[in-house]
Amino acid sequence: MKLPAFSLRLKLTLGYALIFILASVLGAVLIYLVASTQLTRSLDATLEETAAVALSNIEREDGQARFAADLNVRNELALELLNGQGQVTARAGEQEDLKPGLPQPGFQTVQDWRLYTVPLAGGGWLRVMRPTELLSGLLETLARILVGAALLMIVLSCLGGYLLADRALKPIDQVALAAASIARRGSYRERVPVAPGGDELTRLSTTVNAMLDRLEGTIEHEKSFARMAAHELRTPLTTLAGRVELLLDRPRDAATYRAGLVQLQERIAALRSLSEGLLSLARTDAPPTLEPVELAGTVLAVAEDLRPEFRMAGKTLHLDVEESWVRAEPEGVRRATVNLLQNALKYGGPQVTLRVRTGELSVADDGSGPTQVDWPRLLHPLERGTGVQGISGSGLGLAVVAALARRWEAELRPAWSVQRFTVTLRFPVATG
Repeated sequence: MKLPAFSLRLKLTLGYALIFILASVLGAVLIYLVASTQLTRSLDATLEETAAVALSNIEREDGQARFAADLNVRNELALELLNGQGQVTARAGEQEDLKPGLPQPGFQTVQDWRLYTVPLAGGGWLRVMRPTELLSGLLETLARILVGAALLMIVLSCLGGYLLADRALKPIDQVALAAASIARRGSYRERVPVAPGGDELTRLSTTVNAMLDRLEGTIEHEKSFARMAAHELRTPLTTLAGRVELLLDRPRDAATYRAGLVQLQERIAALRSLSEGLLSLARTDAPPTLEPVELAGTVLAVAEDLRPEFRMAGKTLHLDVEESWVRAEPEGVRRATVNLLQNALKYGGPQVTLRVRTGELSVADDGSGPTQVDWPRLLHPLERGTGVQGISGSGLGLAVVAALARRWEAELRPAWSVQRFTVTLRFPVATG
């Protein structure tokens, strides 16, 4: 059978109450036992004192022990002298006919009496007795007081436990209500109230707000990216649609169709390049999975793939690499190298140098590069330098490299010198 679900507030209240009930019961039992022991010891001490006085007031006549005439016995005390067979031969004080059996030295409790028996030097026994009514009455009264106090403390503990649980969970309720409101209305700019103090609830509310800040940034980035992608894709798609409509407007000869298809192929290639760039930029938002990467081997493979393009463009690619291990992502390193080399191929001079040293990758060419004023702008998506409108490009190359550098906690640095421009990607030092 499935048990009903209880709220956390009720569970905490019951937990507080249960702990306090156990503590109250154990405390009451301990107090009762200690009080009972102390009262019994006090009674026994009285019996021992009385026995000591009685021993000094015992006389013997004809071998028979008896109490002295001037022996003064306190109220509620009874004294007996017994022979070796346990028969009473003399009494003093309260009279009580008990049948405790054969005498045994020490303390006993028989019926409602406390007994203390002492052997006599000449034979026989001295027995001192006192009723336990007062002791029982005190313990009974103490038990009632303890039970009443325990019940009162249990009630107070339940009430206090609820108040404590309510106070402790109120900030959590506020966080839950705020989160539900944000989820219901989609207002991701709202924040939950921060609990006062510096305890765990304060850290919870600040953590939730930090999560909402990150969520807001991600949503705004995605919205901006979607608007940017839609804007950039609209133009080539419109151009493609116009070319197709122009070709289908009326019958044409094969040469015209072929020329139109070649133009469409070029537009499609540019559109594919733009889509791949946008996809690469979008992937930089995912959490990084860093691993050791051999930098030299990766960039050499990229250089071999791009060497035919350099040859077709009439440019020379020089390689100057050394073994270097970095912590990064293999595919990301390859993409960054491709983008840097393609930028040098499109906008740089005829001599391009790809260099790898310990913890860094650099691409240099003998061109002037972008202006220092334009450089920060070029690290944003879809931004292009001045004077390059006639060169095909999407404006995503450097933006992707900059985003990858941030993922790896690397540094992307430009450098200008006389007729030479260099871009260096410096990684945090790592060993393979």
